[in-house]
Amino acid sequence: MTLQSEEAPFPVSANAVALGESGVLIRGASGAGKSSLALALVEAWTRRGDFARLVGDDRVLVRIRGGRALLSPHRAISGLAEWRGIGLLDQDYEKCAVLALIVDLESESQRADCPRLPEPKELCSDFLVLHDVPRLRLPARETERSVAAIMAFLHNFSTK
Repeated sequence: MTLQSEEAPFPVSANAVALGESGVLIRGASGAGKSSLALALVEAWTRRGDFARLVGDDRVLVRIRGGRALLSPHRAISGLAEWRGIGLLDQDYEKCAVLALIVDLESESQRADCPRLPEPKELCSDFLVLHDVPRLRLPARETERSVAAIMAFLHNFSTK
């Protein structure tokens, strides 16, 4: 796929949150825990007194502008979040966030090749036309562990 820097928004099947100034894109298979993780991240980040909002649940629009990926909610479901077993509920949301981190929620078999101590280059990935975007591979459906990992990563990343 080729995406030019000024083309129309590109839809991505993912969730996104704004944590302070960091946009986090959460990808994974259906049932991997994307919505649970997004909502838990917003709650944990807010609990420590910092700004956090859902950007989009299930579908996110990505625009590339000025060498950055801008994340926004899909119009059809902006302000809604899926609570498994309950349905779609209204949720405060942010209209745009700048991508700072990609999180891939992976099954046990997908994580079989995930190194225990990854090299720095393994913590980055290409995304659309962008190179070396920070990326974490985390276990699906392990929300608490993933929240801790993302918060530690973003704290470490933002203090360098």
